[in-house]
Formats: sequence, C-alpha cells, structure tokens
Amino acid sequence: MLRKLTAICFTIALLLPLGVYAQDELYLGGDSIGIEAQYDGVMISGTYAFQMDGSLYDPKDHGIKIGDIITSVNNVPIHAMEDLYTQLSNYQNERNEITLGIQREGQNIEVPLYTIYNTEEKTFQSGLYIKDKISGVGTMTFYDPAHQTFGALGHEIMDSDLKKIADIHQGSIYPAQVTSITRAQEHVAGEKHATIQYEEEIAKIRSNTIIGIYGTYSKINQNDPRKLPWATQAEMHTGKASIYTVLDGEAIQAYEIEITKLHKQSSPNVKGIEFIVTDPALLSQTNGIIQGMSGSPIVQDDHIIGAITHVVTSDPIQGYGVYIEWMLEEANKNS
Repeated sequence: MLRKLTAICFTIALLLPLGVYAQDELYLGGDSIGIEAQYDGVMISGTYAFQMDGSLYDPKDHGIKIGDIITSVNNVPIHAMEDLYTQLSNYQNERNEITLGIQREGQNIEVPLYTIYNTEEKTFQSGLYIKDKISGVGTMTFYDPAHQTFGALGHEIMDSDLKKIADIHQGSIYPAQVTSITRAQEHVAGEKHATIQYEEEIAKIRSNTIIGIYGTYSKINQNDPRKLPWATQAEMHTGKASIYTVLDGEAIQAYEIEITKLHKQSSPNVKGIEFIVTDPALLSQTNGIIQGMSGSPIVQDDHIIGAITHVVTSDPIQGYGVYIEWMLEEANKNS
C-alpha cells in the first residue's frame, strides 16, 4: 500500500569553489521533492503540566529543556518516537521515576523524568511533547553527475519549535506531486500543496546548512533531465533569466524573471541575487514566489546561476537567490 502524506512546504573575492570547475555540467532540477529529516534521537519540542501526588508537575521545572534530544531511557537506546513510547509504556506504577539520557548543546547528560500510569485506561503521562523528524516539500536545484551529489532548497531546514536551524543528521528525499496552489498575498505567503511518495527514496540527506540541504542521490527524479553548465558570479549580469519549478503534478516549467541586482560575495549568503517575477503565467497562478519554490534553479544564458531562497512577503513578486557556486562547494565537500 502506498504511503502518501499531504505535507507543508518549507519556506524560501570571486574564487572558484574547491573541487568544482566552470566547465562541469549539472542536471537541472526544478522537480518538487518531499523532504524527511530525522533527529539523532527524539527531540523535546515542548512540555505540559499534569497532576501528580496532589500537585502540578512540569518536566521543564525539573532539569529538562526544550530542544533536548532523548537518546536513552534507563540506558536503553532511543532512536525514534516508537522506541520512546514503548519504553515509557513499560513503567506502569502509579508514579515512576525514569532516567533520560539527553544530548544538549553537544554534551551527553542524564536528567530525571517522572511519569504517571492510568491502569484503567492503560495510558501514561510524561509532560513531554516530542518529535523525531521534520517533513515538508521543496524543490531540487541540481544533480551533480560528476560526484553523484545533489543540492536543494537553497536555505536551511528550520525547526519551527526552536526557531533555529534544525539539528538533523540524516534524512531522505522522495518524489512529490503538486496537488494545488495557495496564491501569495501581500504579507501572506502562498504555498504549494503536495503529496510525498514515501515508498520511493531518491536521495540521502547528508547536511543541513544555511544555503540548502545536500547529500547523495541514487536516481534522478525526472524522465528526461536536462544538462547545463553553471556560471560563476563574474559571468552573471542583471536582466532576463528563468526559474524552473512545478506548479501542477510533476511537470517542470520555465518562467521568466528579471534579475535586478547581484551582490558581490566572498562567502556564502542566501541573498546574492535579487529578482522580480515577470512571467504572466506564473503571476496568474501564484501571484509571485510561494513556499515550496525554495530551491527552484535560476538559469541565465543557458547556465545555472543559482536557486530561489526567499520571497519579499510585502511584495511577493520580489525574491532572492543564492549563487550556485556556493551550493556546489557545499555539495561536494569531502567528495
């Protein structure tokens, strides 16, 4: 049985990077992808108070912090939410004291956790809100056949509970089909709605960085991928360009934009390219840049030059992009 999930979308010195060369060609992305990234354990995303021994107990008042990663329960390793639930379910006294192994800011510590068990309902309360993964929809930027690597999204995967870059160590990329569009409005982000085909992994995530997600791919999520060279900052110019993205199903389409400003950069930044959407077809369907377009490749003069990263929410026809050379440098580190 196919497992599909309607997912939310993720929001959006000129030196050649080490290990890549201007003559290299890349497979152009633009395909919508489902992203599922796992924590190295189970993350505590919040806490709640409950009655225990006649008073309120809240784990945050007893040494537990939001953002802690649970790695063990009484020395039994924990890798996923199912592991944690199974272990906590084993403690069926009216009141239980448990030792959690925690990763916090790079250090391994132990903290106590108290739970209560309802024998009639066969349920327990721990005071913890938890999650073990983040999922969403974005856009593939490129596949690099020389290194079997990929770059996507153009910006980091954020942890919405912690309001910071997610501390994830692995994950997978899957095909996604766009099912509908919510158009952008002034100060209200639009978004793609899509289903993720979890039964068909196409790539492994190796790193989550401020300029995108990277890893190795096992197959290209397109029937007829197009190969293009890429350009350095010095080869780019203001004026006409195109973005490649999916607005319906799996069909990648090119849409016209106008590059209005290029920022000279000596280190990676997600706002190197400024542009406006000029394509009437794209504007009629989305009213500008929407969530889920992050990572859509930008092409100028038949060269891949970057990827969409952000939208100006006050005026969604305006957007930003990251330079492709920074993405390639990150993708091919240690390759």
